[in-house]
Amino acid sequence: MLSVIILRLLFSPSGAIDRVAFSAGVVLLAAAAVGIHHGLHGWSGPFGLGSLGFMMAIAWSAICLSRKRLHDFGWSGLVIPIFLGLYLLAVTVAVFFLDPQALTSWQQAIAAFGLFSGPMIGWLIALAIIPGNGLASTVRTSW
Repeated sequence: MLSVIILRLLFSPSGAIDRVAFSAGVVLLAAAAVGIHHGLHGWSGPFGLGSLGFMMAIAWSAICLSRKRLHDFGWSGLVIPIFLGLYLLAVTVAVFFLDPQALTSWQQAIAAFGLFSGPMIGWLIALAIIPGNGLASTVRTSW
């Protein structure tokens, strides 16, 4: 029974979830990603299909969690592709401003890490701490 709830939380895009469920889902997803990554030991299968499938499952779960959390705010799931588009645009433009020779210093490495992962970490933190409109408590559809 618990496994069905976890699978619905991570893989079903319908419904709404509150902050606690979102945070639990992110922790479960991160633990599963690390565990599966170490379990594969670099195996990617023919043509890298194992790695592609792993990446697609993690991405789908992250999209499902984010969409359900946005639904609790009363927002559309279309905010996700807008955010991802702006993020990819910023990363694409920023690549032209990074000095590859300077990436050996730890300051540049931290700056590059912040640039590339900062928006995603900020997205997760914002979704975890911003209170919703209570739709998760009134609309118990999927998880």
